[in-house]
Amino acid sequence: MPRAVPPFHEYLGIEVERMEHGEASASLVLAPHHCNRRGVVHGGVMAALLDTALGAAVVSSIPSAWWCATISLSVQFLEGARQGRLRASGRVLRRGRRVAFAGGEVRDESGRLVATAQGSWHLWPYQPQEGASARAGEVVVQDTGERLRVGKILAVGRNYADHAAEMGLEAGARPVWFLKPPTAIVHDGGIVRLPPGARELHHEVEMVVVVGQRVRAVPEERALDCVLGFAVGLDLTLRDLQREAKARGEPWTLAKGFDGAAPVSSVAPRERVGDGSGLRLTLDVNGERRQEASTSAMLWSVPRLLAEASRWMTLERGDLIFTGTPSGVGPARPGDRLQATLAKVASLEVTIAPADAADERPQWT
Repeated sequence: MPRAVPPFHEYLGIEVERMEHGEASASLVLAPHHCNRRGVVHGGVMAALLDTALGAAVVSSIPSAWWCATISLSVQFLEGARQGRLRASGRVLRRGRRVAFAGGEVRDESGRLVATAQGSWHLWPYQPQEGASARAGEVVVQDTGERLRVGKILAVGRNYADHAAEMGLEAGARPVWFLKPPTAIVHDGGIVRLPPGARELHHEVEMVVVVGQRVRAVPEERALDCVLGFAVGLDLTLRDLQREAKARGEPWTLAKGFDGAAPVSSVAPRERVGDGSGLRLTLDVNGERRQEASTSAMLWSVPRLLAEASRWMTLERGDLIFTGTPSGVGPARPGDRLQATLAKVASLEVTIAPADAADERPQWT
């Protein structure tokens, strides 16, 4: 049986001495195998020491359920080190939702500066292997990494006056409700594979409310208490099927509920977002801005939507409410890249699969 290979920093003998609040330190006692024939430490060893210290700083700045990976590391070698203990320090310079930037340095036993580095790290609110193995019908909560099973998806139409107008609907018309199944969910970075025969796909960017507890007929003034968090989503619509259904007086189920019809981002906890008003909602298609609005322009606020929905059906933890789309709705074609954002709350990027990439084979278990 082959011998297990330890992580590279352990193989070299690197020790992480401290990591807290976005700062960390690591050390390495130089040995002959760390150095070249001239007795100077290998550049790769120095880079590994810096990568460990900076990476540990990043890890100490994110929730324990999160995951990170090095994107880039730029090392500047200033002096050659030959013996004794090297000490590296790292600190997070800036951190966003998806990327962290860190810098650091290495000093030899005499305190002489021998190398510096800067790098960037990609961040996930969950371990990547978990994201790949448990995607269907779930959303991920940002701060905890919790994978929340989605029950039902309630969606609202005609909740922005400008969108109602562009669709030729009466101004001030009452919002309309419809359902999507959890199998319609696609996650950030995913691919939307259209069903066979799909022709006219339209994008609709929306703020998404995630229900945190079971509730029935909740009063509007208490409705926010049942909100777990907020996300950004896409209500993808097969517009040709919807038109045909409307003409026949039939439901829009297939036009709105096909697999891939509900891409959703990770979920930001309500405590960091508030009541969902005053947030900038945007959608870019291939880098071109298509939709942009403030959620304050919604005709029905989040509390009012929750009160109305729970009047008719019980809402449960994990249910999603798509709150309507502003004007700018338009076509999305195979190969298009759709990027949606909700202020500083969440972001989402999906790609529409080319027509020849759709898997038309039947699947069953």
